[in-house]
Amino acid sequence: MRTLVRCLAATLLFLTFLCGCSGKKSDEARTVQKTAQRYAGYAFGGDQVIDLGSQPLTLPEGAVAELISRDAVLASQLAADGFSVRVHPFFKGKDISEYLTSGQLQGGIFADMPALTAAATGNYVSVALLKQGAASIVSRKAMLARGLKGKRVATGLGSAAHFTLLTALQNEGLTEKDIELVPMEVSEMSQALAEGKIDAFSAWEPTPTLAFAAHPEFHLVHKGVSYGFLCLRRDFVRSHPAQAREIAGAVARACAWMRAPKELERTTGWTAASAGRLQGAPYQVTGRAMTTIIRNDLLNVPGAPRIPAALLSEDGLLYNKFTFLKRIGMIPETTPWATVRDSFDIEMMRQVVAEGDRLALQRFDYRDSERPDGAQ
Repeated sequence: MRTLVRCLAATLLFLTFLCGCSGKKSDEARTVQKTAQRYAGYAFGGDQVIDLGSQPLTLPEGAVAELISRDAVLASQLAADGFSVRVHPFFKGKDISEYLTSGQLQGGIFADMPALTAAATGNYVSVALLKQGAASIVSRKAMLARGLKGKRVATGLGSAAHFTLLTALQNEGLTEKDIELVPMEVSEMSQALAEGKIDAFSAWEPTPTLAFAAHPEFHLVHKGVSYGFLCLRRDFVRSHPAQAREIAGAVARACAWMRAPKELERTTGWTAASAGRLQGAPYQVTGRAMTTIIRNDLLNVPGAPRIPAALLSEDGLLYNKFTFLKRIGMIPETTPWATVRDSFDIEMMRQVVAEGDRLALQRFDYRDSERPDGAQ
């Protein structure tokens, strides 16, 4: 009888294990299917087509991608060699990463954490700095970072905002265990804070700006630095170096164009329209707020869009974020910093600037209309 019971128990345990695995696989399959359905109308591939992924809801990166998608000078340069470019809008860097990994995209615009995770594989190259901005901790009540102890704090796990939160706690002698960490999408944070479901959140722009606009009573607790990059597949850079430089040139041209207040205003209007189409509702960030973010986080950053060598120092913030990602298991522990460091090309943008006349960095021609095929 005992043998029978043990056999039944073992069978039940095995079936439970199978159900658990099946459930996990089903969840993963549903996620993949949902992502595919969301972007089902997008056209990828084709003869000599360069597909790039963008995030219109994120600033200032979304504004740069918007101009790349409208850049008639870039289109003309690529067409001379039989190429064309399409820029596809995505909600998240994670979505872009999936399409990059599958080879449907040749490049994408990422915040620093997904850029580091991609760089750790050695399969991607970051060629331009598109943001040196802030991730902010926002609370319902006025407090210092030490006041977060025991509070419910929302953030995106493994993000620059998560890193900022942990750094703020560490500065006060606290750890993540001293708070109740609440994983949450940035789009839900402001409302959750207003409704008292959380006591604070840590997020990147434009979420803090939107939150303060809707709720002037919110308070800023702490700010940390976050970066954004244009990443290209390494195999694309190797096989098409001229086209990679032309895309990098389009980034430099976009930054030059936006330095004129009138053109920056036009760009914010285009970017807001694209963001609204993607989310199916008007973009809530005002034009004035958008221009402030773009100026502060990109146009006023010395040397941008070039990637400074100092950023890759083992004494720097990017290295600290790399070690954080290893600690939480998002980058394999055995990955050397050299693999990541060598995935940031600090020379390409310098070469592009040196070839400014040939690449027509001061010639501007941006389309007013959008592409109809899922790309901008």
